[in-house]
Amino acid sequence: MKILHVLSQFEVTGAEAYAAALIDEQVRAGHSAIVLSDTLTVPVKAIYVPMPIGKRSYRQRLKNIAAIVRIVREQSIDIIHAHSRAASWVSLIASRLTHTPLVSTVHGRQHLHASSRAFSVYGKDVIAVAPALKEHLVSDLGLKPENVTVIPNCIPFDPWRAASRAGTKRAKNLIMFVGRLTGPKGDVVRFLIDKVLPIVLQRKQVRFEAFGGMIVPPDIPDLVRSLNSQLKKPIAQLKGFQQDIANHLAEATLVVGSGRVVPESMVLQRPVIAFGESNYEGRVTAATFEKSTVTNFGDTGMQMAPEAERVAADILSVLEDPPSKKDLASLARLAEKRYDALSVARLVHKVYERAFARVHSPQSIPVLMYHRITNERAATSSHGIWVTAVQFRTQLHSLRKRGFEAITFRDYDRFLQGQGQLPRRPIILTFDDGYEDNYTIAFPLLRDFGCRAVIFAVTDTKRRTNFWDPDQPRAALLTQEHMREMNRFGIEIGSHTVTHLRLPDTALEAVRSELSKSKDTLQQILGSEVISFAYPYGAVQPAMKILIEEAGYKFAVAADSGPLSFSQDFLEIRRTQVFPWTTRSGFWKKTLPLYNRYKSLKN
Repeated sequence: MKILHVLSQFEVTGAEAYAAALIDEQVRAGHSAIVLSDTLTVPVKAIYVPMPIGKRSYRQRLKNIAAIVRIVREQSIDIIHAHSRAASWVSLIASRLTHTPLVSTVHGRQHLHASSRAFSVYGKDVIAVAPALKEHLVSDLGLKPENVTVIPNCIPFDPWRAASRAGTKRAKNLIMFVGRLTGPKGDVVRFLIDKVLPIVLQRKQVRFEAFGGMIVPPDIPDLVRSLNSQLKKPIAQLKGFQQDIANHLAEATLVVGSGRVVPESMVLQRPVIAFGESNYEGRVTAATFEKSTVTNFGDTGMQMAPEAERVAADILSVLEDPPSKKDLASLARLAEKRYDALSVARLVHKVYERAFARVHSPQSIPVLMYHRITNERAATSSHGIWVTAVQFRTQLHSLRKRGFEAITFRDYDRFLQGQGQLPRRPIILTFDDGYEDNYTIAFPLLRDFGCRAVIFAVTDTKRRTNFWDPDQPRAALLTQEHMREMNRFGIEIGSHTVTHLRLPDTALEAVRSELSKSKDTLQQILGSEVISFAYPYGAVQPAMKILIEEAGYKFAVAADSGPLSFSQDFLEIRRTQVFPWTTRSGFWKKTLPLYNRYKSLKN
């Protein structure tokens, strides 16, 4: 994909660090990026185009919109990613003028006024860096919950791991603050210097260093000079912006900060007190870590000013009773698991895909569900899981006559990556269980009509019949050679678990095992990645969808559940079953764009 990142800033912020880390992972994955911003300090693997995005006069905004439109068209941009309200404002209009998907990341609480409540500039695909921020966007700005995805900060930890391994000697009782000195974070620095440090110094000799702040309000140096003058010692210092912040923080006895500073310091295995521009979370421990992440360590919660005595007490508790190396190592693992740049970039890319599909994909793609194709009418029809070869041929003829073209989930995935177009009238034909007749009967018919399909196979290597369905006659399942041959033709083979178990009734570890073993078995047979899954019995629960995603599946199909729009939830795609009693007119109706909506209203 070609991605255009738009920022508005005049000094280094968490948004810039987030964008730079994300861009590095995107480039590493084979994408390309362009950055538009007032300034850019952090090195990025992207083309940087200076642009006064942060200047908010309407005249300048119109110029910015025109420039973004030009770049999008000239560079064939696939996704616009905005990283602030000012950036989203111009990006939203440019995205609509160019029919380009927009994703907005919101890093902090937004000012509330009539226009922000009446009109959202963020579009329909919004990333919030913390749960409290999503709650704010939904409750205060009226964004729809389904349009806001919580994805944490994107942090490349290699420099921090390297600094930790370097074994830098800690200074004695050195407190470090990291953050800009303007806005609410500047208020945190003022509070620490003016209110908290005098209390701490009554019991402990400490030094205080503040890192960051390319723009320094004049009153903050005045506070530093005043404190140092009173104590006749250089207790506090302003260190300004530093590129090599990891090695500086490695010297700290204690770090005070918020946002990405906290997990970065945790990986350095330095004690941290979370104090952000919205609220105070206090000492970060294994017990408080999850709670602190809700507000991004104090940057996105409700405005709550702490008592100076409480902050001072927390600082003294760390200095007088420091955490053990074991505790610090445990916290480092928690931070790496949640904020690792590669994992976060993958989550962001899923939002890109959803945004891309929202703009470019047909909202209604019929997904039909079959099981068996038989030469004769089956002996029983209790489940209606078969249609005859004659019926199937008639249905394929109907699809071709009406201009449908069968695609697979692999085809759709390539489309999401900007690597191909969808046909004018796409349709997906799916087969559950992986019966042998899918190869002996359905496959020749599919080839005759030039159709692809998706077969979800049960992979139990010892039981190669429909053992899970004792009420049905025994029916053989596909062999490995069958699957390989069909895969070479373009038939996609997806997973249907190892033993066809009902996921919601199964222990989570057993579900994980089934998902991974089935995927691994199919990938060894086919020699290619397996990206699709079908829920046995159509049984879906939210917890199962999380496990499906963790196992590496990109698409999962249900039965009669899931959103009415195809692209709204790729892990619960609604399907329409074709029965042996489905008439020609009934089949025609099942492929109509509004069929799912009609059926939902009918039910």
